[in-house]
Amino acid sequence: MYAELRTRIENGELAEDEQLPPELELAKQFGVSRGTARQAVSRLVLEGLVERTAGRGTFVSSRRLVFTARELLGFTEQIRASGRVPSSQVMDISVVPATEAPHTADFGPSVDQLISLERVRLADGEPIALEHMFLPFPRFAGLRDIHLEDRSVYDTLEEVFGTQLTMGEFSLDIADLNKRQAELLNERVHSAAFVMEGSVRDQLSSTVVSVRAFYRRNKFSFTFSTPRGAHTPMHYAQPRLVLAPTPEAMDPHDLNDEF
Repeated sequence: MYAELRTRIENGELAEDEQLPPELELAKQFGVSRGTARQAVSRLVLEGLVERTAGRGTFVSSRRLVFTARELLGFTEQIRASGRVPSSQVMDISVVPATEAPHTADFGPSVDQLISLERVRLADGEPIALEHMFLPFPRFAGLRDIHLEDRSVYDTLEEVFGTQLTMGEFSLDIADLNKRQAELLNERVHSAAFVMEGSVRDQLSSTVVSVRAFYRRNKFSFTFSTPRGAHTPMHYAQPRLVLAPTPEAMDPHDLNDEF
């Protein structure tokens, strides 16, 4: 039963947002017990292929955005490459002490203040990521005067400030969303999410961006393409986006830090 339902979802026979029959009806259709039907649906939920909605039922999930790590691209570029329309909601942009950046950020001893930029990132109007960036102040003070709802920060750094972005180094983890994060992403509190954290450097190898982003688990998958060889060290490369449904490969664990 599980295998057949998954195949129907992957080949499009069961369309995005289509409601599955109740467990009792599924059990009758497949000639299995209700417990077996429940286990099959629960497995599909864990893999992100279907979603349970309280009071409504179980629905086929939207196809995910697959991140394939190859080159340094910003979120806006990734979403456009997937055929969707990117936009943002700026939640906050302010000047903060450098100590508020993630502990992995390395802006150097001369930087004691940062631009803090928090945005909800959307694809076709749907919130799919919550992103918090930190950038050196006063070097990028002008960001506060730029409309960043529909503009790429990476593009802005290059086109407005003349900064050449050369490399990004990021880590990927799983976290539980706290109440505020869940509300902004239209998820349940303590839902699991992908967390990507790291930094981007310029042509002088100076850190110009530190970022932590929460991605909705049922909207994304991550794949990595890296060379092997003594002279080809692996560096992070921001992925390209394509659309495809894929199962989860990781189990969630607690990481409840605020941005």
